[in-house]
Amino acid sequence: MKISKAILALVCTIPLVLTACSSGDSTDTGATADGDSTAASGDPIIIGFAADLSSTYAYYDQPMLEGAQLAVDEINETGGVLGRPLDLKVVDIRNDPAEATKAVQEMIDEGAVYLIGSTGDVIAAEGAIACEAGVPISTGDGTAPTLVDDIGECAFQVLMNDTIQGATAAEYALAQGYKTAFLLGSPEYAYTANLPGYFSEVFTAGGGEIVGETSFTIGAGDFSAVVTKIANADPAPDVIFTPIFVPDTPVFMRQLRQAGVTLPVISTDGNLDPSLADAGADAIDGMVFTAPVCTSDGNEDIAAFYETYNARNGSDPSSAVAALGYDEINILAQTIETAGASDSASIMAGLANAQYDGITGRTEMNPETRRANKPAAMILMEGTNFTCLPAPAFPSLVPAP
Repeated sequence: MKISKAILALVCTIPLVLTACSSGDSTDTGATADGDSTAASGDPIIIGFAADLSSTYAYYDQPMLEGAQLAVDEINETGGVLGRPLDLKVVDIRNDPAEATKAVQEMIDEGAVYLIGSTGDVIAAEGAIACEAGVPISTGDGTAPTLVDDIGECAFQVLMNDTIQGATAAEYALAQGYKTAFLLGSPEYAYTANLPGYFSEVFTAGGGEIVGETSFTIGAGDFSAVVTKIANADPAPDVIFTPIFVPDTPVFMRQLRQAGVTLPVISTDGNLDPSLADAGADAIDGMVFTAPVCTSDGNEDIAAFYETYNARNGSDPSSAVAALGYDEINILAQTIETAGASDSASIMAGLANAQYDGITGRTEMNPETRRANKPAAMILMEGTNFTCLPAPAFPSLVPAP
């Protein structure tokens, strides 16, 4: 997911196993449990995360860090990987390309063999450094399917991508009996520009019809003009599809409902954040959106993950996105164990064929595209409660990026 230019996140106030809010200095987080006879020892396997923890993309990098740190701690306390501890080094790069480039290079110089990529705009800068050094990097919580090709052969996407969530949303709409749809996107980012097209391709292939579309400005703060176009659409659609995301979604949904528009709304993973509830139950009740992971309400695995995280940290993770960071570290650990080696080349070769059953579902890496064939989840808003719907099947038609 890629989010807006505006943000309200104050991530320095969130209790963490690790924070990097005060500076851009690297922080060593490879702690082990004192007195545990099975704790890992020896030279650490270094993982780098040049993350946006206090700027535009903190909604996503912050929980990714929380989940990754939990996985690192658990693995180290139970013997590590190949008997060696994992060492997660983190820098808050504040979505600044210059800071990201510097941080990634320093991590590689310190021996990082794998990098978690930022969800933010800096991912291209991070990836360029990584690929030049031959170090694998993930797209983090970034779902744009073009990312791996834009970055290079060292890049991997271990979560569902936008072609999958667009197709999943379309198949869900068809299954509800919706025959006509109105599209609302934005040309400002690939995420908001391309997702309406992915939805449209699958929706129309299944017999649906697009009867109207318009665009919004990210961070506008006022969507009344867009709402008016939707309210006056002729013919009126059965459903609205939009990849709008927080913090814009609460504003849009309130204005939509205040205008008397009661049409169902299907959206995407940029709404997987507690701040969506700020819209109020009257505005978002019944809204459905795709996501790379279920919420704890309705999914036993995610609920158990929340309980474990809370027991160790005294609070819940920032959002369910934390489960993605948790699974990513475990996928990496499995890849290293299977290869019997922790060098970057062995990790890249292993990741290309990775298969892993985690708390966010099954990940099957496509070795040709380096994108995971991974189903999306579906979240239903029941009032202000996030409820995970039954897991949808992998789409029968997935558009090309």
